Amino acid sequence: MKRRVVGGLLVALALLAMGNGRPPWTARRRPNPQPNRLAMARVAIADWPDEPATPSPIDPARFAAAIRRICGGMPPDRSVRYAEWILESAAEFEVDPFLVAALVYREGRCRYDAENGDRGSGIGLTLIDNRMYWENVRHGHLRYRVRENEAWVDRDWTVDRFPFNGPRLRVPETNIYYASALLRMWRDQHASVDEAFENETHRHFVSHFVWGDRVRSDRQEDRILTERRRLLEYYGAPESATPIVWGGVTFGCPLNGCPRVISSYIGSEREDGARHHRGVDLESLPGEEVRAVSGGLVVFSGVDLPGGQNNRQVGTQAELEAIPRSSLAAGGRYVCIRHARPGDLHSVRSCYMHLEEVHVHYGQTVERGEVLGTVGRTGMQRSAAHLHLELHTDRLEDPSEILYGLLLGHREADPLPPPR
Repeated sequence: MKRRVVGGLLVALALLAMGNGRPPWTARRRPNPQPNRLAMARVAIADWPDEPATPSPIDPARFAAAIRRICGGMPPDRSVRYAEWILESAAEFEVDPFLVAALVYREGRCRYDAENGDRGSGIGLTLIDNRMYWENVRHGHLRYRVRENEAWVDRDWTVDRFPFNGPRLRVPETNIYYASALLRMWRDQHASVDEAFENETHRHFVSHFVWGDRVRSDRQEDRILTERRRLLEYYGAPESATPIVWGGVTFGCPLNGCPRVISSYIGSEREDGARHHRGVDLESLPGEEVRAVSGGLVVFSGVDLPGGQNNRQVGTQAELEAIPRSSLAAGGRYVCIRHARPGDLHSVRSCYMHLEEVHVHYGQTVERGEVLGTVGRTGMQRSAAHLHLELHTDRLEDPSEILYGLLLGHREADPLPPPR
């Protein structure tokens, strides 16, 4: 009898909420996610351009190659299977397969056994928190409500191909299937939940996949959408950002998936004011490809060592590996390129620091967009891996101004970071 009374009360409260316009469910959320307020201030919603469209039709082989490339060289047969499952599930639930693939990389780093992550919960390729969806996914159905004409309307999708539980979500095909279904739910629901719950301003429904009903930061969606742009470029779609002409030189992006976010600016103090930052730091992940911003001649490829102007040209990756990391100065392993300018203008020199791998050598000619190496954290003491970019003419130039549009951010949000 008590169960019936409690059940009747819950139904009555739900009906009352529906009549008052409030959502007839308790807010869904992951346990313990914490927004990074400093990171949230780095870039504003209005700064972002429209996201590039999804190509149609999608070639499965090229899509698989893009997945393999962003995941860092997984076995070809695995990337083919992932591509097949993503394309099949994305088509079934009418969502963007490049967005699903971006979640596979950004959330689980392409690992089927991924767990927890930086938000404290979630399992499998896309870090799905099945506990958050216990009211939505039951008995082979995905049920949810959307607000239409002042009423909450039921939606129902059949999702009976796999059980929805923790062990099965560690199976890649299952995880991809439910990630696609949940993206469809959030795509349908996001306008309703944005109106019904207090949210930080965001631009895409994928934020709800990360946070649940109450979005507490838009930076996670920025990063997921960056991975989507990287995937599109690896697939062969046009670059997502238009090159910039400055001083007679055409500049492109130093990383795939532009625009990219600046995390620290030129002039910031380092080592308690003993020196100042000579470039910009760009948010990036270990192993990302670093690209020449313009064509030119490699004038340095080597390491930064302690002492003023103490730099050593190094010919091969093996020689770089032979130099102890602990002996490197702040720049670590780095590359500089000289870009010719018309007339009598000083050439432009671009430098790329903290590299893990270096793929070019002194005296080599490179084209705009050519891979110079990979993002690392050589020369750093405590900072996370990132790309440090400098531009020089006859003086030190500010990449955040010259490359604005390819690079985004707000200088006033620049933190006082630990020494590099």
